[in-house]
Amino acid sequence: MLETDINELTQKYESIVEALTLSLQSADTDESKQTLEMIEALRQNIQIMLRLAPDVNRKKELDISANEISEIGEYALNLLDEISVSCAARGMQGRMMELHRLSLPIAGWLKNNGGKIKKLDIIVNAIASYANTIQDKNQLEVLCELISDVINLTDSVIKQDLEVTNPMRPWRILNLNWGIVATRTHNSEIMQQVFDQLIKNIPADSQQFFNEGMQQMNIVDYPENVREVMKKYAAGFGLNSVLH
Repeated sequence: MLETDINELTQKYESIVEALTLSLQSADTDESKQTLEMIEALRQNIQIMLRLAPDVNRKKELDISANEISEIGEYALNLLDEISVSCAARGMQGRMMELHRLSLPIAGWLKNNGGKIKKLDIIVNAIASYANTIQDKNQLEVLCELISDVINLTDSVIKQDLEVTNPMRPWRILNLNWGIVATRTHNSEIMQQVFDQLIKNIPADSQQFFNEGMQQMNIVDYPENVREVMKKYAAGFGLNSVLH
């Protein structure tokens, strides 16, 4: 998912926005014209990304900094988000989700070109859409690795997690989903690796996650190895708060 070739992005993007473009053209309003301009802007931005993607030396020649790479990625993610809102407004929920998922190859482009993720929410939505549909344990392990990459790529400002009073902040949701996906792999080693990171990344929320996890152990028939890991992390703090 994160390793999707950036060269595939143009074809997928055009396929997704085709129906939306026709709908916007028929509407002929100021709002629809603005969205059409965003569709074209993203099309051009993807071409810039494609030109930079294959040749690191070319980036050096053009003197493209890591921050500029991050800004190009952020612009693409912002446009994707805005266009997806237009899809939702027209009842194209499936297209909206597909646009969200295009954020993952953009994240992959940032990874390959030394950039950072400065807009996280749309990527979190994309990951959640996969997490809600994947059942296979091997695929869940792949998704765990993808989330790990996104965690590592996230800009340090976001990682400071200053909005601790906002339970819907993307950094918190990303980490909690990571913990849930890790649990669903039934892989004790992966669970422990991820849980250790949750304690570091969202210290104010991790204990609640483990407590909630123990409640789920009693509801869902998890294997004994999964129960043991969750029990260890829940007991390690001794708090009784429940995640809501």
